[in-house]
Amino acid sequence: MLNFLTVKEVCRILRVSERTAYDLCRNGQIGGAVKVGGQWRIEKVAFEKWVKRGGGTPVEAAPKRGGRA
Repeated sequence: MLNFLTVKEVCRILRVSERTAYDLCRNGQIGGAVKVGGQWRIEKVAFEKWVKRGGGTPVEAAPKRGGRA
């Protein structure tokens, strides 16, 4: 079973503002970020891997809907 973090939890971990966390999610920069029912959720294991790598490019980018592969 996958465990997910909320944006507020990510903010506390990274010590960033909610706006920054939302921007990271929206831009596909944060590992494991997916939008569920209009709210962002961040898959915990992918996020932890992303943090250990130093952030930047996500470990596993979530596929974008409606775009070309």
